[in-house]
Amino acid sequence: MFLKAGNIVYLTFTTFFLLISHFLRLSVLKFLLNVFMCRFRHMLVYAFNPRVKTLIDVPSNQSIMLVGSFASWRYTHPVANRLRRTLSFHRELVQFAAKFLSFNVPPGWTAFSFLRVGVHVRRGDFLRPGRIRKGFTTATSLYLRRALGYFVDRFARIQFIVASNDIPWCRDHIQSATWPHNRVNITFSEGHSTGEDLALLASCNHTVITTGTFSWWAAWLVNGTTVYYADFPRRGSTLGRRSNIEDYYPPNWIRING
Repeated sequence: MFLKAGNIVYLTFTTFFLLISHFLRLSVLKFLLNVFMCRFRHMLVYAFNPRVKTLIDVPSNQSIMLVGSFASWRYTHPVANRLRRTLSFHRELVQFAAKFLSFNVPPGWTAFSFLRVGVHVRRGDFLRPGRIRKGFTTATSLYLRRALGYFVDRFARIQFIVASNDIPWCRDHIQSATWPHNRVNITFSEGHSTGEDLALLASCNHTVITTGTFSWWAAWLVNGTTVYYADFPRRGSTLGRRSNIEDYYPPNWIRING
C-alpha cells in the first residue's frame, strides 16, 4: 500500500484469505465467509451503483465484502475532503517526492515562480490485444499536445512532471520544443516505483490523465484542474457498455479529444 489512514494499518482481504487458507480447508473457509460476511457484487466497471446505499442496513457486527470495480467519484463525494485529509503517503514517499521536485527545479526558475502539472501516461498492459478487444485505449500524442497546451495557454510558467509505464514512448511524443523554454519545462520520472510516481503526481498543482485508475487517483488526490482523455473506454466496446463516464469522471474535470 502507498497510502495510510491515520495510524491504522489495514490487512487486505486477499492477504487475509491467503493467510487463513493455510489453516482451514477451502470449503470450510467459504462456508464461514458466506455465514459471517455480507457480499455486495457490482457488475459494472467505471460506474456508480446506487444500491451501495443499502449497506447502511447491514448489522454492525457483520463484515461486508465488496466484489467488483467501484470506480466512481460518487462513492467518495460526501466525504471527499475529509478522506483526502485522512489519506496520506508514507513518510519515505513524501520525502522522495520533495527531494525529486527540489532537485529538478528548472535552471533559472525560482521555487514559487511556476506551477507543476502531473502527467500520467498509461500504456504497457493496455496495449495487449485482449484488453484492446475489451475496449481499453491508450492516449494519442495529439491528445497529449492538446492537454499540455490547455495549461500552457492559461499559466505563465509550467513544469510538467511525466510518469508512465512507457517512458521511452513519452520522450518521443511529449516534447517541449513547441513552447518557449523559459515558460515550459518537461521532466520525466524514470526508474521509480509506482508508489514514488504516485507521490510525485499527487505533489503537483494540476493533472493531465490518460487512461486507467492510477492517474485518476493521482488527480483526485491533487484536487486541482484535471484534464482527461475523452476516448476512454472505446465507445460500443464491452468495457464501454459496462461504464458510465458521467459516474467515472467528476463533472468539473475537463474533457479533451485526441
